[in-house]
Amino acid sequence: DQIVNETIPALQKLKEAGKIRFIGITGLPLGVFTYVLDRVPPGTVDVVLSYCHYSINDSALEDLLPYLKSKGVGVISASPLAMGLLTERGPPEWHPASPELKSTCQAAALYCKERGKNISKLAMQYSLSNKDISSVLVGMNSVKQVEENVA
Repeated sequence: DQIVNETIPALQKLKEAGKIRFIGITGLPLGVFTYVLDRVPPGTVDVVLSYCHYSINDSALEDLLPYLKSKGVGVISASPLAMGLLTERGPPEWHPASPELKSTCQAAALYCKERGKNISKLAMQYSLSNKDISSVLVGMNSVKQVEENVA
């Protein structure tokens, strides 16, 4: 409610004043998007950023895409590697996934590696393939990772 009643109106004033060009929202629970968009005038929110909900281990964002399109909202999907779950190295210690999901993703990464494939590349290809998602954001920590992702 604070976002709907305070944050969005403040952002609209900044937009009207020419200080910002677009208004976007983000959040992990997908319900945040429908909650806000159903309570603000159409066209108020230009874009949403969702993370960890459009990759090979979780495609829940896909169900929301027609709704977002009907509202005229662009979609940025972040973390196609699920915050490290879909890498050969695995996620950081603090990762909120269950031990079962971590173990399953680790086994999938090993399965891919044994067959000469990289799970991260597969996850990136999957996330980039949806034409209803405007942009995909992925973190990289080396020149080598940038080169691999561009390839």
